Amino acid sequence: MASISKNLHPDYQDEFFLNLDRVLVPYGGKEFECMGLELAFYIAHEYGAHIDLLHVGADPGKNIDNYLKKLAKYEIEHDLVIKNNKNVTQTIIDYWEKHKHHLVIMSSRRRPTVFDKIAVKSISSTIIPEIHTEVLQVFPPRIKKMSDKLKNVAVLLPYSRRDPFLLRWASAIAAPQKGAKIKVYHISRVPELIPLREARDEKEIKKEEKIFKDYMDNYSKVFGQIIKPKFVIGHKIQSSLKFIFSKDEPDIVIIGKSKQRNFFQKLSKPLSSKIRDKLLNTGVCIHHML
Repeated sequence: MASISKNLHPDYQDEFFLNLDRVLVPYGGKEFECMGLELAFYIAHEYGAHIDLLHVGADPGKNIDNYLKKLAKYEIEHDLVIKNNKNVTQTIIDYWEKHKHHLVIMSSRRRPTVFDKIAVKSISSTIIPEIHTEVLQVFPPRIKKMSDKLKNVAVLLPYSRRDPFLLRWASAIAAPQKGAKIKVYHISRVPELIPLREARDEKEIKKEEKIFKDYMDNYSKVFGQIIKPKFVIGHKIQSSLKFIFSKDEPDIVIIGKSKQRNFFQKLSKPLSSKIRDKLLNTGVCIHHML
C-alpha cells in the first residue's frame, strides 16, 4: 500500500514557489502552442510572474497579437523577445542561461507514429535536460478540438515529493477561472489475480483511500481550493486512466516526471510518456523536476 510522507503535508513550502518571478515561454507560432500559452497566462496571473515570450526566427506571426493583448488587458508583465538565429534549441538554452527563469513552459507536438518520433528531432526533448529549473511540457489533445480554456483540470498524484508541485500547478490554472474544477486521482494498483470488486472491500485498500481523502481535504483547506479526490483501484495505471478520462474528459491532466539526463534514462520510456501516449482526447502537462 502506498503511503504519504510527512514532508508532503499541504503547507509544505519551498523556495521555488516563493520566488516565481520570471517564466520563459518559447513560441514558434504554431496552432498547437495555444494550450501552453494559456497555461502560462493562468500561472503568471496567479503568481504575479513576468512572462518572456521567446521567438527564434524572423517573425513570430500575427497569431501572437491576440495573446499579447490579453496579457496587457490583465496587466501581466511580459516581453516579446525575437532572436533571428538559425539554431533554435541553443538559442533557447542560452537565453535561459542568461536570465535564469524560475519556470520554463514548452509546447510540444504529439508524434502520431513511431517514424515521426524517430525521424523528427524534438526541440523540447533536447532542451529540457539542459535547463536546470522546473519545466512544464504541454501536449495538446490529438482528437478533441483544442480549447483555450482549461476549466477541467485533472492531476495524477503518485505519492512522491513532487506532489505539492503538481497540486499547486493545478490550483494556479484553476484559480483565475470562474467555475474551474480540479479532480485529483490516485490509482491503487492490485495484482491481476484479485478481482477489482473484491479488492474494494479489503481493509488495506479502505485505509489507503481514507489517507488519500484526508490528505486532499487538508490541502483544500490550506489553499482554499475545491478539489475532488478520485480514488481508483486498477490492475494497470495506463488502462485505468484511459478508461477514466474517456468518461470525464478533462481539458488537461498534470503528471510528473524526472528529467532524463543520461543515455540509459533516455532509452527507457517512463510511465509519464506511456500515459501521454494513451490519453489522446485530453491535453497533457508533464512537470519535469530537477
